[in-house]
Amino acid sequence: MENNSRKAIARRIYSNGYIRELFHYDSITKEEYAKTCQERVEMFVVGNQRIMNPIDALDQESYFLWIKNRDSEIVACVRIIPPHLAKELYGRRYSIWDKGWITDSKCHLFPVDKNKESPCLWAPEWGVKVQGVEHAIMDLYEAGHMYVNYFKESMPGLQYLGTQKDEYGYDGWQWVWEPTPQEEAEPIIRKFIEAQT
Repeated sequence: MENNSRKAIARRIYSNGYIRELFHYDSITKEEYAKTCQERVEMFVVGNQRIMNPIDALDQESYFLWIKNRDSEIVACVRIIPPHLAKELYGRRYSIWDKGWITDSKCHLFPVDKNKESPCLWAPEWGVKVQGVEHAIMDLYEAGHMYVNYFKESMPGLQYLGTQKDEYGYDGWQWVWEPTPQEEAEPIIRKFIEAQT
C-alpha cells in the first residue's frame, strides 16, 4: 500500500514514469520491506546459489534506494549502510552500498552511455543529503564487479579496491566512489559519524 503522506529524502521521476526514491528504513512500509527481502532471496540465494542472510540488524538503521515502475512496484533496490555503522574497508569509513538487485530491464546500475536518461540505481549525489559527501563503497558479487569494471572508464572517481571473502566464505568485490580526494571527505564524514553517536 502506497503511503503518500511520507516524504522521500530524495526523489526523481523519469520520463517513462518510473520513480527513484531514497528512504530510511523507519519510513518504509512492511510491504516494501518484505518485497526487498523477497527479491534478495530470489537474486542471491536462488539465482546465485549463495548462502547469505537476506535480513540483518543493519537493515533497521540503513537507507533504501529503489526504483518503482509505473504500477508503483519496486523493481530495483539497494541498501545503503551509513558510515557510522559501516565497517572500515581499505582505510575508508564510507557508506556501503550492498544487497542491490534489479528485476526490470528498463532499469540499470549506472547512468552511462545510452542509459543516461534511463532509471538507474547509482545515485551517489544523494549521499550529500544524508552524510554530506557522495563518497561510498560498493560491495558486489562477481557479476556486479564485471559490470562495474566494464563501465569504470566512463565513471571518473570509480576505483577498484580489492576482493574480500564475506562471512559465508564467498568472494566480494569492493569498489569505491571518490569524486574528490579521501582527505577532503574524511572530516565531513567524521562530523556525520560524531553526530550519530
